[in-house]
Amino acid sequence: MPRTDRGQSRSATIRRHQEILEILRTTGLVSVAELAERYSCSRATIRRDLASLSRQVDEIRRFQGAIAMKPEVLEKKFQEKLEQAFEHKEHIAAVVAAHIPEAGVVGLNGGTTTTLVARHLARLKKEVTVVTNAVNIAFELTGSPCSVVVIGGALRPSNYETTGRMAEETLKSLHLDCAVLGANGIDQRFGASSAAEIEASVSRTFANRADQVIVVADSTKLGTKSLFKSLGWSSIHLLASDEDANETLTKWGLRRRTPWGPSAALWEVNAQAGREKI
Repeated sequence: MPRTDRGQSRSATIRRHQEILEILRTTGLVSVAELAERYSCSRATIRRDLASLSRQVDEIRRFQGAIAMKPEVLEKKFQEKLEQAFEHKEHIAAVVAAHIPEAGVVGLNGGTTTTLVARHLARLKKEVTVVTNAVNIAFELTGSPCSVVVIGGALRPSNYETTGRMAEETLKSLHLDCAVLGANGIDQRFGASSAAEIEASVSRTFANRADQVIVVADSTKLGTKSLFKSLGWSSIHLLASDEDANETLTKWGLRRRTPWGPSAALWEVNAQAGREKI
């Protein structure tokens, strides 16, 4: 039973407002029920919080039972992320798309680099089947020779991904020749990681359905760790990164799998990588 917070301090309210804004900027959408449970307070308190925030912050929009970032704000944020290290991401995407065999079945989770992989598959006119939980990736492949399977689930507006039990149960019924997965961080000890637990869980399910797991990460993400582990280091077969990663990956003891392409390469992490139990 959530408690009320009539006696709370103004500083606690301000702190909660700041945290709610940060959650919104990360996820794009959050419900009153989720916030009430998170902060152990009444839904009425959360509704007052959201009413106050919507008056102060022009970027957000209130719905009955939820609050979200405006679509145009989310699109701008995604484009800004796409433009970060854009050339490196383009080169990585080109190398990965060239690696994917014709007639293969490839899984793509949501993200800026995986979106570019989809674009390169379309440009190469590869006749592959793409299984994705990202609606923007499905759109990128419209009109291409690729067959596209979009899995269901709850949509995360911040990155166009579907997540949750429905998404994972759908994936568990499929077989993938390879999964190409983006990550917020990649570390030799911690593995691949994500800022959101539900995204990490879907990435793990993609990996468990794939014969080969490729993580795509530009050099700025190497050695960094986000909050939630998505894949153990031993579950990754190949890591695709740009030329600025050369020194770090060599120190990590990785072997370059492909010759340097357009300023990017595939590196062998674990040839015997196995599937983790979910």
